[in-house]
Amino acid sequence: MKINKLSPIIGGLVNYAAAVALAVIFALYLSGRVGWFLVTAFVAAPFISALMTLIFVRRIYVSCDADSVIMCKGDVCELTVNVTNGVFLPTPPVLADMADFPSVTASDKQYSISVLPFDTESFTVKYTASICGPAVIGVKSLRVSDYFGIFSFEIKSADISELTYTVSVIPDIAEVNFSDPVVSRAAELSAFSDDSEDTTDAPAGKFGGFPGYDSREYVPGDPLKRINWKQSAKRGKLLVRLDDETVSSAVSIVLDSVFDKESVFLPAVAALGRFPGADNEQLIALMAQDAIEQSLGITRAFILQNYSVSYFLMGKNGWECFPAADENDLAVLRTELASYSFLRAGSRFPEEELKNQKGSVSVLCTPYLDEALNEQLSSENSDSRGALQTVIYPSAVSPRVNAPKGGEAE
Repeated sequence: MKINKLSPIIGGLVNYAAAVALAVIFALYLSGRVGWFLVTAFVAAPFISALMTLIFVRRIYVSCDADSVIMCKGDVCELTVNVTNGVFLPTPPVLADMADFPSVTASDKQYSISVLPFDTESFTVKYTASICGPAVIGVKSLRVSDYFGIFSFEIKSADISELTYTVSVIPDIAEVNFSDPVVSRAAELSAFSDDSEDTTDAPAGKFGGFPGYDSREYVPGDPLKRINWKQSAKRGKLLVRLDDETVSSAVSIVLDSVFDKESVFLPAVAALGRFPGADNEQLIALMAQDAIEQSLGITRAFILQNYSVSYFLMGKNGWECFPAADENDLAVLRTELASYSFLRAGSRFPEEELKNQKGSVSVLCTPYLDEALNEQLSSENSDSRGALQTVIYPSAVSPRVNAPKGGEAE
């Protein structure tokens, strides 16, 4: 059952005071000897209740079980909490406070339950996933109250670490078109790089028809030498030849590894109106989610245009690279990102790893832009990274600094 909104201690004190007052009235007006005996019993009762409650501190056993540890947004995970009484008396109220995250919220945060002698009672908490990323669900604290609700003691027999689960919420893929300014800017940089202009014959069976006549409409980023000018003049729009396919243009998508929420001025972010109705904790979670889902959307946009995509994220052992060529690769990425957590500090760009990658363009997806990131990218562009160019795709801008607009190449 759900715990009463009124504080248990205040409620217990009020009930106890009312009982003592009734006993005094009984002693004064009805039966003095019996009445004063009742008064004495009522005065001593809280102490007796507290001593009896201490018996249960080490004789109440709690376990829990979650029906799922990986979820999609909108899914509901049911957590069942089992409370076992190891004493020959009914338990006083057992109070459970449930863990709650901005990304995965509990149906109720507080529960109270009583258990008969040598019996087990259970209650179920429903957790709803709303924002991607890892979250902790389960029991945050366990106490047992005395029968009057005046005192409460921590249950010593329960190991809280065994009563929690880490669940992962899979991100969605944002709708990002290839015509998006940031994506088209990266495609333009890739199209004019040395590695993306070489051509090769298309694999047998990939394109039908006669050489020079199979074509598709031009999209920003296609090499100009592949435009079929005769067909374009006849059709009144730019068409690209498909009889010789370019060696897959290469682009790297980098998910920023750092998100220090202390550096973000949340009232100004809220004023942007991107996440209406969100409190401060939800704003942080939503900014992180936006960067992750936008990075997946950009990756899909390049995959649909036959680009060779390398997706970089910070793993437990440093920067990890995930080649992305189709929807199956995107599914693997989504599962990996379901448990992704940003760091508060560290390397924000895999400059060494990118040296081994084909191509010279990378897209950095970050929850916000700040001065430290700008300085790092500027320094790397001028020193170690040579011709590598970076396009920044921000999900939100930190209002503490004058950061550059998303879509500009550093």
